[in-house]
Amino acid sequence: MPIKLMKLKKFVNNNGTLVPVYLNKIKNFKLKRFFILHGKKNHLRGDHAHKKCTQIFIPLNGKIKLEILKKKKKIFKLSNKDQNALIVPPFHWCKIRFLEEKSSILVLCDVTFSENEYIRKYKEFVKYL
Repeated sequence: MPIKLMKLKKFVNNNGTLVPVYLNKIKNFKLKRFFILHGKKNHLRGDHAHKKCTQIFIPLNGKIKLEILKKKKKIFKLSNKDQNALIVPPFHWCKIRFLEEKSSILVLCDVTFSENEYIRKYKEFVKYL
């Protein structure tokens, strides 16, 4: 599965905004866990890869830059105003940088947490490629 930018629908009325996410429309993705990252401006999170886990990044507040690397580096800037989600399959090195104060991002995973599933050293990641 390649990296994929997914446009989320947005429904607005007098009561507010609704942004539904239909995980059953994402091929071979079964939600096992999720978490929310909150970050301060210019702080870095991630900086690792996964062996099995596909992740879906959904910005909740502010602006976030995701730097994704496999053989080539790709940069994605996500904002809660753009209503985009980013699907990142396993074996992609991922760095998350918060571009604004009080930025947050929801991360959906199809694998439960296991430290053995992470590749935390970049040199080790390069060997896998």
